Amino acid sequence: MKLTTPDIKKKENFREFYESVGRLYPEEELVYSSLRGRVRWKFVCSYLQTFHGRLLDLGCNRGAYLAGYEKGKPIGMDLAQSVLSFAKRRVPNACFMQCDAQNLCLQSGSIDSILCTEVIEHVPDARRVLAECFRVLNHGGSILITTPNYRGRKPTWTEVGIMEQYGVQGVNGDRYFHTAFRPDELKSMAETVGFRVLKSGTFEKEVKYATRIPVFFYHIFDRINRHTVKSERLEQMNGAVFQEWSLLIYKLCVALHLDGFFSRLVREGVRTFLFAQKPS
Repeated sequence: MKLTTPDIKKKENFREFYESVGRLYPEEELVYSSLRGRVRWKFVCSYLQTFHGRLLDLGCNRGAYLAGYEKGKPIGMDLAQSVLSFAKRRVPNACFMQCDAQNLCLQSGSIDSILCTEVIEHVPDARRVLAECFRVLNHGGSILITTPNYRGRKPTWTEVGIMEQYGVQGVNGDRYFHTAFRPDELKSMAETVGFRVLKSGTFEKEVKYATRIPVFFYHIFDRINRHTVKSERLEQMNGAVFQEWSLLIYKLCVALHLDGFFSRLVREGVRTFLFAQKPS
């Protein structure tokens, strides 16, 4: 059944869910120690270096990207107070606000740059988020958006997965709202609200070539565990080994100067990005 925006709003209590994620799930430690997280960090920081002035990190989580920003006033927004409390201690010179990305509590034209990484896939009305970003940006201001890419059927409700092991409960059974966007979808949406798109496409191609062999063995051991002992500890160990081997293969490819070659063999990365500007 196709879910409409009202259906999603009715079924999901976003604030309560993400408060629990912020309290219970060590997202930053797990994500940025993985291959995906390291590649994403490098990619986002390459754009972050070009930003200046008042920077809004929309969906800032614990403030990791704001910690190193020195070209203006850092501002962080998130729906969950549980992560903002940590961010305030981490970046004491920043201004943090608890706010819904679909209704930003900022004056129009008050922001020079916006970082919106891994956020729009979590909200029912992504177009409204982009429209709000356009509204609060100064003329000539820039925005970087990253979000999951997909092939085939567009996802809507996703299993809580590993978060369940840390005590996070789903909002629709064992699921929560988590969609994805193709590059052309994101580009069209940004242009519709008024942005001038400077660059768009996919990234994290490294994830596809570096995980080919590890994912094969991961699924074998996962299937054995599910049909025999059904151990959560073995499940965690299997996931950790998968991450370590993927990262090792990537580092080996980099050391041998093969990363560029293998990346060119991959048609699309697992994430979509868009870099755009509000016309002057």
